[in-house]
Amino acid sequence: MSLTPRAVLAGSVFGLLLAAGNVYMGLRTGFWEIGIVTATVLAAALYPALRRRVDPVEVTVIQSIATATGAGPAAAGLLGAVPALALLGAPAPAWAVIGFGIGAGALGVLLAHGLRRRLLEDENLPFPSGIAAAEVLRTAGSTGARPLGLAAALSAAFTGLRDGPGWIPATLLAGGRLGTLGLGMALSPMLVGAGALVGVANASALALGSALAWFVITPALLRAGVLPELSYVTAASWLLWPGVGLVIGGAVVSLVADLRAFAAGMADVGALARGASRSAGTVALTAGAVILMIGAAHAGLGLDLGAAVLVALPTVIGTVACARVAGRTDVSPIGDVGQVLQGSAGALGAGAVGATGAGALAASIASQTTISLWSLRAGARLRVAPALQLRAQILGVVLGSVAAVPLYTAFVRAHGLGSAELPAPTALRWQALAEAVGEGGHLPHGALALLGASAILGMLLELAGRRRAQGRLPSPGVVGLGFLVPAHYVGAMVVGALLGAWAARRGRGRYVEPVAAGAIVGESVVALTVAALMSAAGPR
Repeated sequence: MSLTPRAVLAGSVFGLLLAAGNVYMGLRTGFWEIGIVTATVLAAALYPALRRRVDPVEVTVIQSIATATGAGPAAAGLLGAVPALALLGAPAPAWAVIGFGIGAGALGVLLAHGLRRRLLEDENLPFPSGIAAAEVLRTAGSTGARPLGLAAALSAAFTGLRDGPGWIPATLLAGGRLGTLGLGMALSPMLVGAGALVGVANASALALGSALAWFVITPALLRAGVLPELSYVTAASWLLWPGVGLVIGGAVVSLVADLRAFAAGMADVGALARGASRSAGTVALTAGAVILMIGAAHAGLGLDLGAAVLVALPTVIGTVACARVAGRTDVSPIGDVGQVLQGSAGALGAGAVGATGAGALAASIASQTTISLWSLRAGARLRVAPALQLRAQILGVVLGSVAAVPLYTAFVRAHGLGSAELPAPTALRWQALAEAVGEGGHLPHGALALLGASAILGMLLELAGRRRAQGRLPSPGVVGLGFLVPAHYVGAMVVGALLGAWAARRGRGRYVEPVAAGAIVGESVVALTVAALMSAAGPR
């Protein structure tokens, strides 16, 4: 099967809807939707309207185009680095942002296909949202369709009452000082469903990381006088460093250990793209993407060419780390890894603007890599040829990057960057770190020590997990993620994992995946709808 006009048109339309929602949600809340389940549901809904039988391969192509397009704002840096540059007084020109997004997005897709064999086949990482998307199609007309549909309806109703009139709170927080730090449980069907899919082991590793962060490290920093006050924002700015250190440390060991498989995977990309055994076409595509990305970042995002060389290897390592964590937990520390490289480049003298451009490389490539792997997981479950998805994803990268800039400009002009309607919390984090380390500033005292110590610990954990203690130690990447996401998110995922295990013990394990998929579907669709309605309504 090729890219049919119907698949291209539907994927483009759904992708533009996702991109618009992601620009608004990202600038308003700091979060964005991967959109794989939403795109799959919308694509599958086309066929009854056309009086046709659902074609899983064509739906996967539509989903691949849509998700790559929807990730365009993140790949172009429009949710973090680019608005931060504007707040720093160095706005990036539109042409440079588009070129940067296309180059970084294409590299992200190629890296995803290079990692596909190792992560999806050899290690069989779940990438839960990819499984959920496949379940939407696989259970159509089967015994799993009814529980999936019921779970989706309940999840949608719950999310609508929560995000619409606000009759249901978004979180249940603990009282007193614990609540100040965000400890509690998010009332999110999507997170509960993701927890059921990642399983008890990974959810427990997340909980371990969260407990270490909030019950051990935060009190120690407070007693030492490092934290001026006890608040989530203040503590999170410090927990960023040990959390990312664990993620990066584990990824370094994994990358070195899997180097042969990674190289073979990149050779696979060439064969996929050209239908041949040689990879000259992929080498040319990769080289072109690198030149476009670096050239655009240098001309428009203030990236120094020397800094680009310095962060090249850390960018690859950080991207692999994000992919592995996403595969195990359905959450990826993309922005956190980007900010570590931003801070490191600034500490080496890149300046506020140059450091922000350096950090954007890692965050942008990692965003498209993880999105592509979620999509590839769905395709693998449905036996869709990776070559077909590769072409669809590259098309989506170009469309998403071109469309994201006018969407971003429209929202910023309507609401104002940093306003009550568009507070741009992620951009503010990038701006704050840039000002801290740029133009003669410094990283917070002790931040690099925390980063280095936790990276060494992550390496040791990964090495031990691959040898004598295989299967008995938690993944350092997942533990590190527990430092980076709010504790109430972790609480919801733990509940989901326990519910999934309970259902399996009672002989109802066959329903866990469709019910979890329905929970993710319902919240994803309604959350995007609410975001679109809020955007259309304008400032209140």
